[in-house]
Amino acid sequence: MSEPAPTNPARTLPLPLIIGLGNDQRSDDRSGLEVARALRPLLAGKARVEECESEGIALLELWRGSDHVLVIDAVRSGAAPGTVHRLEPGDGFLPGFRSVTSTHGLSLAEAVALARGLGCLPRRLVVYGIEADDVRMGAELTPPVAHGVQEVTDRILAELEAEAAVGGSPDA
Repeated sequence: MSEPAPTNPARTLPLPLIIGLGNDQRSDDRSGLEVARALRPLLAGKARVEECESEGIALLELWRGSDHVLVIDAVRSGAAPGTVHRLEPGDGFLPGFRSVTSTHGLSLAEAVALARGLGCLPRRLVVYGIEADDVRMGAELTPPVAHGVQEVTDRILAELEAEAAVGGSPDA
């Protein structure tokens, strides 16, 4: 009797989830959405990519059942526009690190704190913040933030590629 063929464990792992946050109508606040749009065709079949223009509380439903989540949002911390921040909730959020507008209702930091309290925080959560400059209605991304969008896109691609190279596990 022949034994079943071994399976590739990387194929059986759930796909990473990438969530771009923002408001399409408010210039640099759209940066998270722009990263998601750039990544979607590049990661087809390798990651699930979502856009979220609603309140931060919607994140809890979006990432339900996901083990590895990357969230991208426009932030203000006092750094230069276009600066990219990469945080994991275990690092704690920087003082003054906040979403640029109140369009999300519950902020990203508050959503993370709530998820932690409810025990529904993904096992691995990575937050990329892109320092915003202009959040006026209807304007395009400012050049420094457009550069930050490209940087985050490149960094996420490299991060996921590196994880796949070690067997698909971010902890391997």
